[in-house]
Amino acid sequence: MNRLPIAILLVSLAGAASSQTHHSRKPAATPTAPAAKSSWPIETLSVEGNHNYTAEQVLAVLGLHTGEAVDQAKFDAARVKLSATGAFNNVAYRYAPAKDGQGYDVTFEVSEIEQVYPLRFEDLPATDAQLRAWLKQKDPLFAPKIPATEPVVNRYVQWVTEYLAQLGDHEPITGKLASDATPDLSILIRPAKARPSVAHVVFTNTGDLPSGLLQTQMYGVAIGMPYTEPRFRLLLDSAARPLYEARGMIRVAFPKITTEPAKDVDGITVTVQVEQGPVYKLDRVRFTGADTPYQELVNLAHLRSNQPANFDDVKAAQARIRDSLRNQGHLDASSQIKRDVNDGERTVDVTFQIQPGPLYTMGQLNIVGLDIESEPVIRKMWGLAAGRPFNPGYPDHFLSRVKEGGIFDNLKTTSSDTKVNPGDHSVDVTLYFNKKPENGWYPK
Repeated sequence: MNRLPIAILLVSLAGAASSQTHHSRKPAATPTAPAAKSSWPIETLSVEGNHNYTAEQVLAVLGLHTGEAVDQAKFDAARVKLSATGAFNNVAYRYAPAKDGQGYDVTFEVSEIEQVYPLRFEDLPATDAQLRAWLKQKDPLFAPKIPATEPVVNRYVQWVTEYLAQLGDHEPITGKLASDATPDLSILIRPAKARPSVAHVVFTNTGDLPSGLLQTQMYGVAIGMPYTEPRFRLLLDSAARPLYEARGMIRVAFPKITTEPAKDVDGITVTVQVEQGPVYKLDRVRFTGADTPYQELVNLAHLRSNQPANFDDVKAAQARIRDSLRNQGHLDASSQIKRDVNDGERTVDVTFQIQPGPLYTMGQLNIVGLDIESEPVIRKMWGLAAGRPFNPGYPDHFLSRVKEGGIFDNLKTTSSDTKVNPGDHSVDVTLYFNKKPENGWYPK
């Protein structure tokens, strides 16, 4: 019985980027022993380094099977085939005699492309489900996310083209990395021609709001924009939805959007169906994250319960709270608005999640443009002592008082500048009298 040559203990080949080929050594022939076999069966076959793909997917591309007689040429061909998919940074393999000496234990080592993205289709005459089912048949490595490498994207474009041709559609398509639908990137396959631009926006079933009001709101942001439904829905949320939410209709929805060629200009007419939903009332108002007394925050918010939940008023309350905190020295103050909706009672609770940020204090006061007699007068008038919480509106307020008081003759211009010191959260102030700052402009 032939046994696998002991000389072939471990053979490792470099990955796709390597051009080296390693040859196994054959044992020296003897007059009484037959030549070693050139190929041996695979007894075990495994994959290492895979994360995005299963071992079964990788093996399906390799085309190798246990029991198959192989030699180094077949290993090389399988490695090249896997590397050509464009899904891996590197592919290598190693093999060694199996325990019984009658075949190989083979391991392929892969390093996957880590940057993978979801796949999207747009404006194609086939459904998302149809296209994904087709691609799953064509590609053993098909997954929810795929690499954006040129071989992968080109191959997917080719396969989608083949499928559409079966449906009688021969329009050229393209694939690329894009962020049209969300801030997140995805691989988008769509017609190669440019997207149509929005020429008109029409609203139907608008309920309590006149359609003209919605059209006016959308015209400023949508007309002339290359159309995609995800992007258009983002504009609806930012421009049209607030009109309903200002009237308590917080469940407003735009369930159906249709497009058709515009009749009078080059572009499309976008028709939006509206479901305004019921009116919700404001119930409880809460505040978290700030040391400001509760009643002070209530007074700043000035929101009335048991009234239609007007989210224009809620946003205005958010701005007042932010400005108040900034005037108290919390220059980085911000907040988030959390809604808790009770659909049964048709009420909504609002929570202001406040992030005050660090407290900034008054640092140095610098005065430019005054003589040695006038400068002490201004320093004495300045009421914000070093180390006190910094009010960003105080410098301009102070200069207005100086001008209105007529303290200096021939005082033509004044301005102020601030320098924030993030290390110690202090703010230095420079006051300019009849002189521009060094950078040549007056800060606002």
